[in-house]
Amino acid sequence: MEILFAVMVIVSFVYILIPLFGEPCWPFLKKGVLTDLRSAKKEGLMAISELDTEYEMGKLTNDDYVSLRASLKKEVTPVLKKEMDIKAHEELKPVKLLTDKFTSNFIKEVIRICGIKH
Repeated sequence: MEILFAVMVIVSFVYILIPLFGEPCWPFLKKGVLTDLRSAKKEGLMAISELDTEYEMGKLTNDDYVSLRASLKKEVTPVLKKEMDIKAHEELKPVKLLTDKFTSNFIKEVIRICGIKH
């Protein structure tokens, strides 16, 4: 019973402390750069979707639809380009924490434990 209590306490501390330290592999998430970009992208794409829906319902004329859609696309395009640049930037890629040998051995052990023959 004491062991179970100790395990529960350790798990609780880990659960509470992990968000405080943050994840070192993704430093740009702390700043909210990628989160902000995704939010802006989502808002822009939703606005275009809503515009399409209103046009299909007949609430907009063709000229209004074309001009509004073009202006919304102009607003969303820089956000999409910035997001692609961030994803392509080399220093923002996650740090590889496990070696290939460790990963390979781990997979082999899981397969062995599960009784799968390859």
